[in-house]
Amino acid sequence: MNAVPRIVELASELCESRGDDLLRYLRRRLRNRSDASDIAQEAYLRFIRLAKAEQIRNPEAYLFRIAGNLLWEHQLRERNLIGQVESDEQPVTEETPLDLAVAGEEARRLGIVLEELPATRRAVLVLHLRDELTCAQIASQVGVSVSMIKKHLKLALTFCRMRLRELEQDRVR
Repeated sequence: MNAVPRIVELASELCESRGDDLLRYLRRRLRNRSDASDIAQEAYLRFIRLAKAEQIRNPEAYLFRIAGNLLWEHQLRERNLIGQVESDEQPVTEETPLDLAVAGEEARRLGIVLEELPATRRAVLVLHLRDELTCAQIASQVGVSVSMIKKHLKLALTFCRMRLRELEQDRVR
């Protein structure tokens, strides 16, 4: 008989205890209620796919972080689509293909650097910069002290600046 993996049990427990909270969190940030359900479902799927569930200290915060990242990705896609529709209705801007290529390259490098960050530091950085949460709000969401959040944020910013400089120098060479 096959035993249910611990991560599936954990996801089921979270769905039972915090499923409504997760949906409310997503619905407050989205226009379309069905999008909130889709993102919540994808968050649970990604949570279940985690290889090392035993290393997650705060599964609830981790699930919400996954959902927050999915929400961010969804909003970026939505803005891009809206931007395309609006640009079809408005006069052509002065952006040249070179400008677009440079912006795309900068976004690519930033993506590389963010992927290199440890998961906790990346989450803290995203919560602070994208979601505009204070260190105290992040600390309560992640389940660590405010001083630890400040440390993670400082280390993440320092690392990003250093790596972006390195990548820029490599590009120039």
